[in-house]
Amino acid sequence: MARHSFEVDDDNIDPASVPSEVKCSIKQDVIKQLLHGSFQDNKTKLDNDALTLVVEVAKCLVTETCLRASSHALQEGYCKVDFEHVEKCLPQLMLDFP
Repeated sequence: MARHSFEVDDDNIDPASVPSEVKCSIKQDVIKQLLHGSFQDNKTKLDNDALTLVVEVAKCLVTETCLRASSHALQEGYCKVDFEHVEKCLPQLMLDFP
């Protein structure tokens, strides 16, 4: 669904450069299928502008998750983000993105 690419030079990590390195792409078809799966009425339609907006919000959520997880990793002295770093930022993320 989402692809992330983040290349890090293991010897030197500049925290200020992290946001520019996070890239995310989410396919509209995947989001459309997910949304249609939750519609209760089969006649419900999804406008292209609304779909584009939902995809952009999802990209923001993925990017923010990556940034927070990388921040946790850097604070702990790691140069690679692990699943545990993502887990640590999820509770606050869920409060920020209700």
